[in-house]
Amino acid sequence: MKLTLRAAIFYLMTILGLVVLVTGLVLYIWPRGPQSGRIEFLSLRKDDWRDFHMQTSILLAIVLIIHLLENRNCVKTYVKTTLGG
Repeated sequence: MKLTLRAAIFYLMTILGLVVLVTGLVLYIWPRGPQSGRIEFLSLRKDDWRDFHMQTSILLAIVLIIHLLENRNCVKTYVKTTLGG
């Protein structure tokens, strides 16, 4: 089974999107206050979760740009038909 570039980008974006979603939810429900940095969840502290969330988000943005460049003809056609341009 040959994995095309489009399929690889799709699966990578899906996985990264889910990781960003989960880490964002963890950070959202994390307790606030001066002692919150000492709490660990899955052996990671809040700073570790924040760093992982940020790095994964940046990687997702890079893959998204590659996705848009790879599908630029489809994007152009979609924009023309929806915006009438």
